[in-house]
Amino acid sequence: MKTEEYGKGNEKTIVMLHGANFVHSFGRQYVLSDRYHLVIPHIMGYGDDASRIFRTDECIAELAEFVRSLDKKVLLVGFSLGAQLAFRLLSENDELFTAAIIVSPWLIKEEPFLSEAMEMNLKQFKSFKNKFLCNMIGIMNGLPPKQRKEFVIQMQNVKEETVRNVVYNGITIDSVPGFADVSVPVIALAGGKEYPQIKDSVKRMSEINRNCRYEIWEKADHNIPPLFYKQFNELICNTF
Repeated sequence: MKTEEYGKGNEKTIVMLHGANFVHSFGRQYVLSDRYHLVIPHIMGYGDDASRIFRTDECIAELAEFVRSLDKKVLLVGFSLGAQLAFRLLSENDELFTAAIIVSPWLIKEEPFLSEAMEMNLKQFKSFKNKFLCNMIGIMNGLPPKQRKEFVIQMQNVKEETVRNVVYNGITIDSVPGFADVSVPVIALAGGKEYPQIKDSVKRMSEINRNCRYEIWEKADHNIPPLFYKQFNELICNTF
């Protein structure tokens, strides 16, 4: 598994699970490397690991093994796809973490929205293959210039099967009952302009687990880490 590390000499470690397509979802958080050790795994099927096809169970097992290899408890932060993976990873391995921040998880999946999401993702996938459009998407998603250049290159290697497997990844509130027993603090975030399914997901998380609180950032859409980074970075620091 490919990983990137920033601030390696720092004692406190944050493992950050990026969103689908965007390995540098947390590009605006890299400044935190002045005080924390940031570790960003390239999720199976994306980034420098795009030669493989994303498969949920294999990805979760790989991430758990990697975090365990760090030999210390870490703060877990996940966004979008990374938030869904973080939800399951935390639920099955909470002994590995000090706390978690789960941003914009889609954990309530029903038709017809599920099929609509697939259609939207496949349409976006085709756009990524056009390097000009891909670069524009990177700009709109708030990626810094260096990370945006890498994003355009990486997206040319992502497979359609990965996109399909990510949408139908099987991670839902009902499929991961272990979250109710997670004993570490969890903060679940969503933007006020996001789909109701995402806002309802974070609310439901707080209902299931007394150690989880949720926040809705009313001005935000599906863009909290890159576009609301000042507030988000402050939240990360306060979580430690």
